[in-house]
Amino acid sequence: MRERWLSKRAFALHLGVIVFVPACAFAAWWQITRAQDGNGLSYLYSVEWPIFAILAVYFWWMLLHTDFDSVGLKGMRKEQATRSHTPDAMIPERPIEPVPPTAPSLIEEDPELAAYNARLAELAKQGPGTWRHREAPVVRRGVS
Repeated sequence: MRERWLSKRAFALHLGVIVFVPACAFAAWWQITRAQDGNGLSYLYSVEWPIFAILAVYFWWMLLHTDFDSVGLKGMRKEQATRSHTPDAMIPERPIEPVPPTAPSLIEEDPELAAYNARLAELAKQGPGTWRHREAPVVRRGVS
């Protein structure tokens, strides 16, 4: 718990919320005074700034209380590692459903699909064609 509230990351979050929330309150007060002077758009802004402050407090709270070891990519890897080390007795067994046999002669391949797959195979043999690995310069015609 101490690490959650007193880490470098937590201090940066505390500082951000301590600066941002009063700044939002000041901006809301400023917009209210402008709205009273006749600026109609400032009524909208005077409502927006408190909403920003509330969102800042909410995100500050969520960022402090999120366990980054259990969410995201780290969490998925950790869960996968615990599953791989789980004894077989603890994994519930599911009945295996029989797969009906299919004769290869009964399956007809669509000619358009076959042409598409052949084109994909040809592109895969050529390698990546991204902007990082260009093999030929791009020539643009008709552009002045």
